[in-house]
Amino acid sequence: MSTDERIRNRRSFKSPMLILGIAMTIFYIALGLWLFLDHSFLQGIPVEFRNIFAVMVLIYGVFRGWRVYADFF
Repeated sequence: MSTDERIRNRRSFKSPMLILGIAMTIFYIALGLWLFLDHSFLQGIPVEFRNIFAVMVLIYGVFRGWRVYADFF
């Protein structure tokens, strides 16, 4: 396999991974915001734990976004 074919194969594989990475970043940030702002969602969890979990999910979403940016751009 030539160098051009390897580069072409890498690019074709990175595109779906980039889309998945961006989608998961948006999902984690949206979930964290939803948990933090909508108190009727998952009412069985105490407010303190919900807020802590929401902040952790937001931080993980930002971390995922940073990793996608570092890997693909």
